[in-house]
Amino acid sequence: MISPEFGLETPTPLAPSPHYMRLEGWGFIPGQESPSVARLRIGESVHAPESITLREDVAERFPNDPFASQSGFLFVVLLPAGMHEGVLEFSADDGNTWVEARDLAIPVSPHPLMGGFEPAGIDGKITKTTRLAGWCWHPELEIDSVVLLQGDVEVPLLLKQERPDVAERFPDQPEARFAGFMTAENLPRGRGKIRLQVTTTCGRVCFLDSGYEADIKTGAFAPLRAPPEMWELKLPPTEVSDEQRSIGDKIPSGPSNVLFVLHGNFATNSAYHVTALANALIALGYDCVVAVPRDGETIGAQLDARFLSLEFSEIDSLLNLFRDGHGPRVTHLWTPREHLRTFWQQIDERYESSLVVHLEDNEDVLVADHLGMTVDELNALSASKLDDLIPENLSHPHHSRELMQAAAGITAIYDSLLELIPSSLPQLVFWPAATEAFAQQERNLPLRRQLGISDEQTVIFYHGNTHNTNVSEVGELYRAVAELNRRGRSTVLVRTGRDTPKFEETFGSLLGSKLVHLGFIKRAEDLPTLMSMADFFVQPGSPGAFNDFRFPSKLPEFFALGQPVILPASNLGKVVRHLKDAFVLPDADASAIADAIDTISTDQSLQERLAAGAAQFAQTHFSWTRSAESLIGFYREVAQLQEPDERAVSVAQIVNRSFDQK
Repeated sequence: MISPEFGLETPTPLAPSPHYMRLEGWGFIPGQESPSVARLRIGESVHAPESITLREDVAERFPNDPFASQSGFLFVVLLPAGMHEGVLEFSADDGNTWVEARDLAIPVSPHPLMGGFEPAGIDGKITKTTRLAGWCWHPELEIDSVVLLQGDVEVPLLLKQERPDVAERFPDQPEARFAGFMTAENLPRGRGKIRLQVTTTCGRVCFLDSGYEADIKTGAFAPLRAPPEMWELKLPPTEVSDEQRSIGDKIPSGPSNVLFVLHGNFATNSAYHVTALANALIALGYDCVVAVPRDGETIGAQLDARFLSLEFSEIDSLLNLFRDGHGPRVTHLWTPREHLRTFWQQIDERYESSLVVHLEDNEDVLVADHLGMTVDELNALSASKLDDLIPENLSHPHHSRELMQAAAGITAIYDSLLELIPSSLPQLVFWPAATEAFAQQERNLPLRRQLGISDEQTVIFYHGNTHNTNVSEVGELYRAVAELNRRGRSTVLVRTGRDTPKFEETFGSLLGSKLVHLGFIKRAEDLPTLMSMADFFVQPGSPGAFNDFRFPSKLPEFFALGQPVILPASNLGKVVRHLKDAFVLPDADASAIADAIDTISTDQSLQERLAAGAAQFAQTHFSWTRSAESLIGFYREVAQLQEPDERAVSVAQIVNRSFDQK
């Protein structure tokens, strides 16, 4: 049977739409005596296209096929909410025989959550502790749990409160009468947007925005996510009078308090590193807070975060977040970028805190690429000229060096980064690791089939965003996949992450149906499952000023999953053993990547050796616990961080048990 030629303009996997699915594209069976027709089989039902369109672009691509121009289609199919399995098929003999082209996973979203909040606060602000009430119900799905979120704080609710007014408004919905809720206690001290988080029995999570934002400075303090026992330990607060502030006295630091400061929100790679380290410190009894520039609600990407968080604009709330009411003994900036430097200036003005700066990239290369110049040209610019050019989310070559020179110590993700700082500063290098969710497992063939990938196809998995500096090397990975398919090895690239417009314009259409782009994915929740589809993990790139001074965060996860890893002879590629721990290339460009996959695929013993070697390397070298222990020792050396007292340790032990039972 001749396989159809086809292409889909609707990105796959399909995004959920309420009560319908839409699929647009083209397709035909080549070399036939009549035009092809398309259909969708979804479960037991069969659906014809909503419309047929002429496709001159397809005719130009297949000039020898007289019916290529008649290949366009658009499907719009009404479906109930849920996940459906579909098959796209084509026929060239009036429907007597059908040829399967592509399996499809079709998510359909339900009606939105219905609900509302009772009036509270003034101009959208709630400044006094109070109880909130409202109502919510779902017209299609059964509700399993409801919680009120105050920023990241979970506030318990009294549910199934009788609401005759809601029943009168929705007389045909029996659930509406008992749709009321009320907070079981007053809102706690703290800041954040007020939302309702509703989980249905089928696992869907919906949010209801109240339109209110809390800014409550007095009252009881409620933690986010962590068990209540974690916050029952209260140490005597430090009282600071207005007179003391006026003469410049700083607020004393808590002996075991650590403040991490991120350059992005909680959905970045750096946030996964900081979350793992902060959790490990908290498990030992230390108290940690994590600050982000904005978008604090993205902490939902860190499912097991044990720390409290705040946005830079909420610096006045910092004293409320440490259990002892003191400031941070250590302030650890995760890179020396401009907005972190200015945030540190505020911390330094208020608190007795020691500064530690973390390096994870060659910052000058990132800035030079952003400005479209070389590093030498960048370094030739004056400080005043750079002041006008450098955005807040990048490092100023002059100011960042001044910041690091004033630090108590420097940490780095890879030892080559230490070449960029004064050698007189105390230094610590620690590698990132993978969480326990990333573990060696069998290939996930059922998930591959749901995405239309056959068991025989080769799957490369890559997760990560593109940016100005890595556009070309991720493009080499795309070219490698195209090259493998030209050679006759059917290969699919499955990837996650966000792309820059430049990358999308240059490479977005290169792979066609050989690319499954899943967008942004929460790493801890979904990535391990998605990565289990892979036959190979590839880190593209070449040695140079960018790669030699970094440690790609995805590498520990690549190795932990226990499939062959291909990477360039840069950073970790200088450490692993070629043909034992990984397949190391002098330059991981398109042709070299394609050659490596061909070599490994035709040698079963090599493939098994690389898979086992990757898993063993991960077990030996990647550990967040060991990294945290070395970091604590460094803090003690450069910032006099003290061991937590016995009460804090005992509470940490209770919390550890609570998290272990999740």
